[in-house]
Amino acid sequence: MKDSDFVRRIIGILTEAKQMQTLLEENPDREDISGDNVRALLNETMPTIELPVDASPAELGEALSLQLSPVIERLTGAFSLIFLQLADVHDAGRTDVTAADVLQDLALRADALWPGDDSV
Repeated sequence: MKDSDFVRRIIGILTEAKQMQTLLEENPDREDISGDNVRALLNETMPTIELPVDASPAELGEALSLQLSPVIERLTGAFSLIFLQLADVHDAGRTDVTAADVLQDLALRADALWPGDDSV
């Protein structure tokens, strides 16, 4: 998966979280709000995990760490980059641009901004 794919999934997660927040602000007693879409977007970034059948708990922990660390690092990087873009707009005092506008622009330009590799 390319870095731009990670960025797009994080943008999807942030967009979905904002929609959930808006729905809950409109009606805090809603019971039809679920994190299924966020979970699905996050799961798309996760690799298939292979664990040895006869591994000790320590070996299982090490195997999980080795397989998940690269993805977690890329997700953290994508969240950080998106946050910095949003913070720059906020700190500049821009009132003509919403957070949704910034996220949409980033999603459209993701391949150019974060070409990255697809090793993970």
